[in-house]
Amino acid sequence: MKRLLLLCLSLVLMNFATAQDVNMFMNEPSNSFNGGFGVTWIDGTAFTTFTIAPELAFGKFGVGLNIELLFNNSEGFKFRKDGWDSGAGALRMIRYLRWGLKHNPLYVRVGSLQSATLGNGFIMGYYSNEANYDYRKIGLEFDLDFKHFGLETVTSNLGNLEIIGGRLYVRPLMTTDIPIIKNFEVGGTYVTDLNPDNLKDTKDSFSEWGVDVGLPLIKLSYLNWKIYADYAKINNFGDGTAVGTSVSIPNFIGVFGIYAKLEKRFLNDQFLPNYFNTLYELERRELPASYYPVAPGQTPFILSKADFLKTVGKTEGIFGELAGQILGKIRLAGSYQHLNQTPNGGILHLEARSKDLIPNVQLLYTYDKVGIETFKDVRTLDYRSVAIGEVGYKLYPFLYVTLQYRWNWVRDAESGEYKPQERFQPGMRFSVEF
Repeated sequence: MKRLLLLCLSLVLMNFATAQDVNMFMNEPSNSFNGGFGVTWIDGTAFTTFTIAPELAFGKFGVGLNIELLFNNSEGFKFRKDGWDSGAGALRMIRYLRWGLKHNPLYVRVGSLQSATLGNGFIMGYYSNEANYDYRKIGLEFDLDFKHFGLETVTSNLGNLEIIGGRLYVRPLMTTDIPIIKNFEVGGTYVTDLNPDNLKDTKDSFSEWGVDVGLPLIKLSYLNWKIYADYAKINNFGDGTAVGTSVSIPNFIGVFGIYAKLEKRFLNDQFLPNYFNTLYELERRELPASYYPVAPGQTPFILSKADFLKTVGKTEGIFGELAGQILGKIRLAGSYQHLNQTPNGGILHLEARSKDLIPNVQLLYTYDKVGIETFKDVRTLDYRSVAIGEVGYKLYPFLYVTLQYRWNWVRDAESGEYKPQERFQPGMRFSVEF
């Protein structure tokens, strides 16, 4: 059986689409004004860095900016143009504009998409259009919920239509007012990538569709419990199914909150769950074959994700998520996929953040790893890893000394290939919440 490799990335925030209450664990920021200066080392080159990043909310309307300017210390303070001369260009300063939050009756987000999810995430889950940190895009999420029916939509790039997806759903028994049963939901999802390799003279569009059913068994302010099932088919490839359940306790006597999800997956030949995932923006183009777990000498030197899909064998496994908070000071999240009889099929995500648990100290850590077989794989940073760590110490009110470390993937403009990139960024940061 062929080994199965999925790639995922969590940026600073993480949304779980299967339960509304879990938003409390990783909320959109409200009102704050952040900025700072320092030095950033990118692959051994030092850049003086200036950042302004306000986050403002006025009722349901929110806006986030991220103005980051880097100047090369070894080339006469030359401005680093990467990300400003292509992609979103100057619009990259607008991190997002939004109205409402996911699962509100009306939700709109324009800009960076960090964890875009349709339905239960079996086709598109935690998709990000800013997987390449330098070359971000302006995307769109637009959702409507009319109680009896609704829709969810995702567009990756408004400047050049690439990935387009949508889900329509109905609650056919809503008018009956029968407890529990009235919330029964049926949905249909379709996602397409119109041009994965970004070449106009090729016809390589890729699409997937699916159906899902779900039933909230308990839907209260203090407890939510849901069961669901998904079926998905990748056009010209294979299909798969999943059944799962999720439960959340938003706030237990003011001490802690918890959210958990457990899903059993049955995957046929030539199928990958969550195909449009967090790193899909990197995977949609051809990559060196070593990027995927395929036998050397039996494949071309480079592979697209669709090429790799042809090598995937039938398997089954379990996917789980867990998130929670303690006293509002510690916030934790994690997920893991295990596939039976599939070497290197493990996928891990961890996230932890703490504010004032240790006096005057703020901590943030996110870590993603794929291709896991042993514990050594978990603790080794390589081409299958993405990590972000940050520690801040409050010197004075609103003023922090910070150190950030980032390991991620970027596209080399000269070779056209993706490579790992390390960033070390010490500096001073001011932060005002209001």
